[in-house]
Amino acid sequence: MTPDALHDEPSKSEERIEYASFTKAQERALVRKYDLRLLPFLSFMYLFSSLDRSSVGNAVLDNFEQDLGMTGNQLNTAITIFYVGFLTFQIPSNIMLKRYSAKVWLPFLMIVWGTIACCHAAAKNYAQLMVLRVLLGFFESGFFKSYIQATRIAIFWGSTTAAHAFAGVLAFGILQMRGIGGLAGWQWLFLIEGIPTVLVSIVAFFYLPADSSKCSWLTEDEKVLAEERLRLEGSGGHQSLGDLSSSNRQEAFAALKDWKVWLYMIIFFCGSVPNTSISNFLPTIVSGMGYSNKLDANLMSAPPYVCAVAVVILVAHSSDRFSDRAYHAIGGAVVCLVGYILLVSITGNSARYGAVCLSVAGVFVINPIVNAWLTGNIAPGMKKSVATAMAVSANNAAGLVGSNIYLKSDAPNYIRGHTVNLGFTALFIVLVLLLRFLLWRENNSRQKQLSDLEDRKVVEDDTRFGDRRLEFRYAL
Repeated sequence: MTPDALHDEPSKSEERIEYASFTKAQERALVRKYDLRLLPFLSFMYLFSSLDRSSVGNAVLDNFEQDLGMTGNQLNTAITIFYVGFLTFQIPSNIMLKRYSAKVWLPFLMIVWGTIACCHAAAKNYAQLMVLRVLLGFFESGFFKSYIQATRIAIFWGSTTAAHAFAGVLAFGILQMRGIGGLAGWQWLFLIEGIPTVLVSIVAFFYLPADSSKCSWLTEDEKVLAEERLRLEGSGGHQSLGDLSSSNRQEAFAALKDWKVWLYMIIFFCGSVPNTSISNFLPTIVSGMGYSNKLDANLMSAPPYVCAVAVVILVAHSSDRFSDRAYHAIGGAVVCLVGYILLVSITGNSARYGAVCLSVAGVFVINPIVNAWLTGNIAPGMKKSVATAMAVSANNAAGLVGSNIYLKSDAPNYIRGHTVNLGFTALFIVLVLLLRFLLWRENNSRQKQLSDLEDRKVVEDDTRFGDRRLEFRYAL
């Protein structure tokens, strides 16, 4: 039970809610209550997911590699293996979520990955680190969500950006604890960031409702409305992969055969390569900008993320307000592109830091907008669920590339990594323009077909379903 199951607002009557009688105002109040009660807490949980997965990027500035005896590009491989674990368990975890409910499954995942994050402090060598990283990806894979409104996605995914900012400031202080209790600074980092995750998971078990009928902060009328909303949505409403059955298997196959879904996947991949690489290596990139004290680089990695949080929410809100996806996504990508062009062409440390701020602010705009674009253009429910899973897989598959483009041998300017990200960002812009044109053309074609039918006064039985129906119009 999440806010995304309540995004449409049909109207019935102005009287007290009964099983199929409620108003737009009453439904808006219900959705607002979900947004205020659930979205912030889920975003808070997701913040810890991002914090735990990115800790390695901060720990590396405290002799982490030397203490574990790592050489060459083994750090890159350790970051890569996280995404292997994530991709492996993503779909099974989504099915388990349906079986056990978010109230049980999400806290379970959280307590396990929090424990694994703490265990990083006990790693003695590269092999142990690899096992921990793949397990961390394995159990974090169940924590992804998609919404139709870009603003909701931006708030949810914005917690990732906030986590990176928080991680930089936190690491600056924690890594100075090196030697206390006989532990290295990076060991304290994993413990202090991992233990709160376990504690929050316990709170989550008691806070998250099992379903709307058992939700303590809903009134009886609101419970009826919430249940009625889910019933009215039926097979066309919110579904997960756990709802897959013989009755909707055709919808699942429709996603696999839809060229739009595959193009969205490529777009996601292109936008996520810079995203995943920045998320894992920004402290390292900043450390090459003249900071003699590596701990200062952790601190200076925070401001770009703080800026990005504000930018992504503002742009997502604008995207919802003006009902535009493509141009807003391109706007973020252009800002990111300018940042990378500057990074590969200028040498001054202050100017390069400013370019990093541009790249980070732009790159975190991309995924929330494209996610909202995808979910708004795919129907019905099971097709949307499969398409979303495919897109998230593409997003995390990009981590396999993004984790291997910033190599130690390229320090301190990392021109190769910046160039690769520049190329993927440019390709992203081209593909978004192409998709927008193809959807615009399809909308016009459908309108022409409907107009022809109306002119000939022909009543056609349209057997197509979901986004293939002639009446369906793609968001641009």
